[in-house]
Amino acid sequence: MSSTSNFWLIRHGETAWNNAMRLQGWRDIALNETGIEQARQLARYLTSAQFTERIDVVVSSDLSRARDTAVIAAGHFGHPVVEMQALRERNYGIYEGHELVMQPNGRANLRNFDRRCPRSPVEQGETLTAFAQRVHSAFESLATQYAGQNIMVFAHGGVIDIVWRRAQQLGLDAFRRDPIRNCSINRFSIHADHQWQMHDWGHLVC
Repeated sequence: MSSTSNFWLIRHGETAWNNAMRLQGWRDIALNETGIEQARQLARYLTSAQFTERIDVVVSSDLSRARDTAVIAAGHFGHPVVEMQALRERNYGIYEGHELVMQPNGRANLRNFDRRCPRSPVEQGETLTAFAQRVHSAFESLATQYAGQNIMVFAHGGVIDIVWRRAQQLGLDAFRRDPIRNCSINRFSIHADHQWQMHDWGHLVC
């Protein structure tokens, strides 16, 4: 058996705070009706002839918006959802619940979370550097625990952003052009030598 672990990394469905452009972080915000329907559409895709991969393990952040998306979209695989706190969104501390400010180019300006200063502290939260290290460690741990298996992971936009950077060997300050959509599918692998390889990114089915 190959020791390469293959990942299907999926962002949770929409929440009311997504729709209002508010930072969620560790706040346990539930899926809204749109998010539930997105998860159902994802389930229809994953049970269709278009998706032919075997999934061995289903893993999720322990926040309900990710876990509920996993239950709805991947329940048919017949695997229990393994919850991991390490897959949570970045902890934005005192800024959770604040609205994002959109720049003219459509990118979110987090203002107090300047990527040029990834080690800057966030009061009652975590630095960007610490968040990235947490995400890296979580996926390396999964790759070791489930070596050679196909793993479907439900997590958050920030988690997917960090994986995208690691798989492309880009820094935390690198520009990312494309948004990370709710219920988008992102495929990558982690090899036995700890090399990360991107295969497909931002695949939308809903």
